[in-house]
Amino acid sequence: MPKREFDEGIDTATLPRISILFIPFDAAKKFYKANTTKGVKGLSASFDDTGARVDGANLAHPLVPGMAASDFLAGPDIAAKLADIVQQECDLIRNVYNPDSDYDDNYQSWLKSNGPQAADTSQWSDRRKNRIERNLRGYKHYPVFIFLSENPTGSPFPDRIGLSGLGMSYVRRHLIDNSTVKGIKHVNEIALYLREDIDRQVDNTKEDGFYLEATTVTRKTASIQAKLKAKDEYILKVTLGNRYGHCVTVAGVHLRASLTGSNAQERGVEHKALQAFCVAEGIQVMVGDFNMDLQETSQGSRGVFFDGQPESRPTYMLPHQSPEAIPLFLQQYSNSSGNAHYMGYYQADTEHLEFVGQGMYGLMGTSGSRHLKSEGKFYSDHPSIYLQVKSTRITEQARDRIIARKIFRVVRPMK
Repeated sequence: MPKREFDEGIDTATLPRISILFIPFDAAKKFYKANTTKGVKGLSASFDDTGARVDGANLAHPLVPGMAASDFLAGPDIAAKLADIVQQECDLIRNVYNPDSDYDDNYQSWLKSNGPQAADTSQWSDRRKNRIERNLRGYKHYPVFIFLSENPTGSPFPDRIGLSGLGMSYVRRHLIDNSTVKGIKHVNEIALYLREDIDRQVDNTKEDGFYLEATTVTRKTASIQAKLKAKDEYILKVTLGNRYGHCVTVAGVHLRASLTGSNAQERGVEHKALQAFCVAEGIQVMVGDFNMDLQETSQGSRGVFFDGQPESRPTYMLPHQSPEAIPLFLQQYSNSSGNAHYMGYYQADTEHLEFVGQGMYGLMGTSGSRHLKSEGKFYSDHPSIYLQVKSTRITEQARDRIIARKIFRVVRPMK
């Protein structure tokens, strides 16, 4: 259960860290085919003296090598392998927090701490084995929310995505497709999934338990600027929280394609428009495909590249005669041409929302895969994006209760 803290005379439920994974596909079915032959291009990056992120040199070799022109998953193959793709990206995240390389040491430590009887694994039930395996490998780090964006499969996004060998699933909670928005194109479809164990807590009828609200928000763009082609943007907005406590509001986005041709000045206009929109809608953070580089603003990020390999991990260096460690990390270009950044997040709320987690990944989020490693084939032209946040925003119900408590203290002051 969430911890509770005393807040202005009311026992207010705090919200646990909420992790979000956005997995994009390519409903146009042509851009990720270009990735297949070119591979995934990347660059080095760091920070300057002011804390701003600075791009370094392009990497001489691709982060993921190019493959044969036929090494991509067709739509029906993606539908059949959807659970494998989701589990692969979840495992990448879990491996950030709980590396598989530590498993043997963790297992031996667990055996020692649980006494001689724990060593006789022959007496374990399958249920106990599964529970211990999940705990030791850190499956608690699987994301709370998963957004799936664009639908190239030819089939609806499934109601449930079961993960192999874990005894857990992700449950679809909201969907933007032709059944909910008439005439919408496959490139603008998006689905929201919630971890099954969290989903069960949401359905708890306790008055102060978790609640979830998911809605489709249509963003009109014609009034933003005349130079870029306007198009309605369909945004999936979701709030998870305690009815009498903290909550977080996240939006999964795929903004209009005309932004790919924008210049720096036009992108600046878009950044301001995004901020105003988020404030109006109560959105604390957006994550997804923006079709422009959000790292041009201090509130945005492309994520730090992570593939589980030691050579890809961020390193820290101490400059001469300086106590400040400078991080060096990798990022990946997130378009099929390997020259632009479209995937990332935008933090609209800098007062009540903070990013948490491991090292650089907690500060800037993680940029994952666009190919299914077990098949050796590409399924997207963009990588997944992961972030973990902590929100201290109070729900309306909690705020109303606090105000009522204040009024009561004024009318009937405590003696």
